[in-house]
This record gives sequence, structure tokens and C-alpha cells, in this order.
Amino acid sequence: MVLTLVRIVAPHFVAGFESDGKVVRAAPILRDMIGMSDAKARARIKANGWTAHIVVDEVQLIRKF
Repeated sequence: MVLTLVRIVAPHFVAGFESDGKVVRAAPILRDMIGMSDAKARARIKANGWTAHIVVDEVQLIRKF
């Protein structure tokens, strides 16, 4: 299973969640997103005017090459 770390930036917080197609783990402020599909999470992020970025770590970079 490959988990993707997503960083969310909002006016009053910066937090993240991990997803494997569904949100499997999240910061406390985002806990209601656990279990959401990626599409539903993207819709929530957009509706709230937040920005989101996938955080690429060294392991993900090594796997690509």
C-alpha cells in the first residue's frame, strides 16, 4: 500500500492527511475527513477555499527512478 501525504494550507491552520485512495489518517482538525475518497476530500478542500499539495518524500522519489 502506498500512502500519499497531503498538506493543506488554510487561513487559520496548516495540517495534513494520508491517503491511499481514501483518507486513512489525518490531523485532528481534519479528522472528519477520515474515510473520505480522494475526490470527496478534494471537493471539501476546494469548497473551503483551502490549498492542498502532495508532499513528496525521498522514498517516493527513489521509487520513481
